[in-house]
Parts: sequence; C-alpha cells; structure tokens
Amino acid sequence: MRRAALALAAALAGCAGDEAGRAYLQGYRAAEAAGTPFAPVTDRLPAASLSQAYRLQHRLVAARVRGGDRVAGYKGGLMSAASLKARGVAEPLAGVLFASGRVAAGGTASLCGYRKASLELKLGYLLGAGIARATDAVSVRRAVTAVVPVIDLPDIGYQDPDLYGAVDMAAANVSAFRFVQGGVSRPDAHDLDALPVALARDGREMARGVGRESLGDQWASLATVLRVTRAAGYRPAEGDLVITGKIGDRIWLIPGRYRADYGPLGAVPFTVEACTRR
Repeated sequence: MRRAALALAAALAGCAGDEAGRAYLQGYRAAEAAGTPFAPVTDRLPAASLSQAYRLQHRLVAARVRGGDRVAGYKGGLMSAASLKARGVAEPLAGVLFASGRVAAGGTASLCGYRKASLELKLGYLLGAGIARATDAVSVRRAVTAVVPVIDLPDIGYQDPDLYGAVDMAAANVSAFRFVQGGVSRPDAHDLDALPVALARDGREMARGVGRESLGDQWASLATVLRVTRAAGYRPAEGDLVITGKIGDRIWLIPGRYRADYGPLGAVPFTVEACTRR
C-alpha cells in the first residue's frame, strides 16, 4: 500500500511538473516572439533539477529546428570557478548555438529581438571527423580542425537580469542568441591560454583578458564543454562550432562600432545597430 501511494504521489508530481514545464515553454516562446522579458523556470518549478531544465531546453531547440533554423554548434556556460561558486553548481552548463545567430566578421548585429543584450569575448573551435571518439583534452585537441575568435552576444532576457540560477540558465538555453565569428587559424599554432584578447567600442577599450580565464585551460575547457554537452543529450559532430568560456569582463551591448583584437588570431570588427523596428 505504501509503495503504491508513493508511486501515485510521484506520478502526480510528474504530471504537475510537466504541466508547469509546458506553461514555462509557452511563456518563454511568447516572450521571445514579443521581445519581452520572461519568468525563469524556477518561478513555476522551484525544485526543478538540471535534468528537467535540459529536457525543456531540448524542446526549445526542437521547436527552433521545426521552424527552419539549424543547429550551428554549442556553447559552455559558467566556465570559471567564480561563476560556478556563485550559482552553486559543480560543473559548467551547455547551450545550443543556431545558424540564424551567426554574424560574420565585419558584419552588423541588430539589437532587434533583445531584452538585455550583452557581450562576452570567447574562443571557438571547429570540430573534425574524429570528435565522436574524443573525450579528454589531448584527443579533443587532435579532433579540432581550427580555432576561431567568437564574440558571444547573448540575450539576458529574464524579468530580473540579475536574479536567476543555473537551472534557469539551462532551461533558457544559456541565453544563446547571436554571435560574431572571426577567421579560422590552425589550432596548434599558438598558446591559447596566453592569448591576449581586448575589445574596443568606438575606439575606447571596454574589456581585456587572456585565454586561460576559461577554467584555467582552453583545451581542458573545450573537453569539459563537450562532456557536459553530451551529458545534456546532444551529439557534437564534425563541422560544429563549440565555444568555451568568457575572456575578460562581460559588458552590456549598446550601438557602436566594435573591434575585438585576438592578437595573433587577428581582429574581428563588427557593428551593433539600434533597433528601429516598431
């Protein structure tokens, strides 16, 4: 009798959670379409786990793909000891990049669709044919065909952009939106941990850092992103772009002419324009 009662209670809790999950997804999509902030998933599911959050993320990704978008790769979140401690989790998060969000170097990114636009300097890696068998930093390095500068332009769309947790981040696809992709370089040509990176807007420096700020080691960071991405239920494949953690401080994105200097990897200029659409 007790087992039956526990099973019934678990089933009822699962139904309630699924109903709350559907309500969250409906609200998230509606807010995304309207360009308005959304309530984090823990407002509806205070006890939601990361596993539940990733199931919701998969449903968001599937809806985007059904709508004609394409998965371009993956990104890591909470890629420093300080950010992990601040969110109270032991390992980084994974999110999905979409082809519709890619902006070429020298191109223009519009602020249309953003709730609160931000910018993070990162490094990206193009995966080769051997990536399915690569697990540690050494094998992952061998399976990478190129390293590229990537300026991540996420949308921090929560109702309170300063109040959200790791579960909320996973359920919201780690705020992935747009990203600027620079030119490719050989992955073994430079010490990526010592790589100096700087950002200027309209000629004024806004951020500066070095490659090792992503979990202390770029190749270990990449292996970690691949591991958490696979654990989240995705299968990174040849041709995918995977980006590691931020280098330097995050800044809020406003209109202007930007130039990201990645030292020996080259500079990445781009423009951000205000949204004039009504």
